[in-house]
Amino acid sequence: MTPETELDSSLSSVPTLSPKESGAQPAGAGPVIVVGGGVTGLSAAWELQQRGVPYVLLEASDSLGGKVQTEFWDDFLVEQAADAFVLGKPWALELAREVGLEPELIHPREDTKRLYFLKGGQLLTFPEHLRMFVPTDAEAFRRSGVLSPEGTERMLAEEHVPPRENADEDESLASFIQRRFGEEAMNFIVPMAAGIYVANPYELSMQMAFPQFLEMEQRAGSLIAGHRALPPRTTPVFGSFRRGMGELPRAVGRALTGEVRLNAPVAQIHQDGVTLASGERLAGRGVIVAAPAWAAAPMLTGDFPQAAELTGQLKTNSSVAVMLAYREDQFQFDMNMHGLQVDWAEDIPMTAITVHSGKMAGRAPEGHVLLRVFFKNTDPDEALRLAQQYVQELLGAEGEPLFQTFADWRGKNPAYVVGHRDHLAAIRAALPQNVQVAGASFTGVGLPDCVHAGRSAARAVVEAAAGR
Repeated sequence: MTPETELDSSLSSVPTLSPKESGAQPAGAGPVIVVGGGVTGLSAAWELQQRGVPYVLLEASDSLGGKVQTEFWDDFLVEQAADAFVLGKPWALELAREVGLEPELIHPREDTKRLYFLKGGQLLTFPEHLRMFVPTDAEAFRRSGVLSPEGTERMLAEEHVPPRENADEDESLASFIQRRFGEEAMNFIVPMAAGIYVANPYELSMQMAFPQFLEMEQRAGSLIAGHRALPPRTTPVFGSFRRGMGELPRAVGRALTGEVRLNAPVAQIHQDGVTLASGERLAGRGVIVAAPAWAAAPMLTGDFPQAAELTGQLKTNSSVAVMLAYREDQFQFDMNMHGLQVDWAEDIPMTAITVHSGKMAGRAPEGHVLLRVFFKNTDPDEALRLAQQYVQELLGAEGEPLFQTFADWRGKNPAYVVGHRDHLAAIRAALPQNVQVAGASFTGVGLPDCVHAGRSAARAVVEAAAGR
């Protein structure tokens, strides 16, 4: 089987500015230049288009979407990165609605909503009545056995832990968990919380990753009490699209009427434009840097050395995702489920398994199973071998997979270490107002966060160019 990635081939033939047309412009005139064609850059370009502001979108690779890519292996739909987005943050859904994609919205299947927790080599049924990782039903959490009796009671005693007094100071996820839920709770909470960010819990910034929990702690006095007071959920928490997450960048790319250049890497960023790797100079009223930090730092070096140094200091984390396809009759286990999480103390490189065909409709043909197996920093060849081993040992898979592939994100996941918010403020202070950095390296890894970052950066550049 071979993959087919859906691309809009018409984007490669969009006309480009000639060197003469790209000459010096009066202040506040000319296009805004968007560097990077991932979800952040696409959202920035869309916001500029909505405001009637000319733009040039420059993407170094031959496709738009960044990490958000959907491939089709025969009738299997394979996501390279995220398989869903949070609906509680409205920005991705708003963008989908604006580009006509809302009818394609789908949600995780309710009829297969079973999860397991791997602890001590055994699969335990995941606790019921959780809000994220917060138990709202004490008896259900006690029955689950995911923590020892002592660890369980300490976690449930979070209701009686007073809020932290120095609330304005950042702290790590590990500090927050241990302070509020106890040390053993790390084994249960980290796979869900730090797993979203593929992060070291002793480094991950609560202010950046989970500010809503810090706010609830201060407002309600306790996360358990605060979540119990919330109204029951009546709408889905997550969404995706019928033909995969890649449908959003494809739809936005099709809707853009401005200039879009693929295979157009940028060498240097200036206050009044950019210099491409080809040597061509494009001038404009402002620049939105929507590239990852490791790519953005060299672009900033010439004109903005302090911002470049600070950007280059931003850390990354590593992960590898392995995708495996099987026939349903190859499994002894009932694969109509969403997947499993791995206890943080399990001491194996695997962090989770998602049964993508069980979680989302239309991800595999009838009678087949599609899995996504996630690893920490692991060599992809070793991850492929281990993925088959774990699927065989834990889920009873027999025989070889129909196909296997992987997504290598080593060194490419943003790491929001404690103090990240102040570090970001310093980067922005080292740049003029009409040069904005935005995207997953800076302000949030989820699809909604990237959409919001791109649109906010577009508004900031337009206001700066207008002298407001």
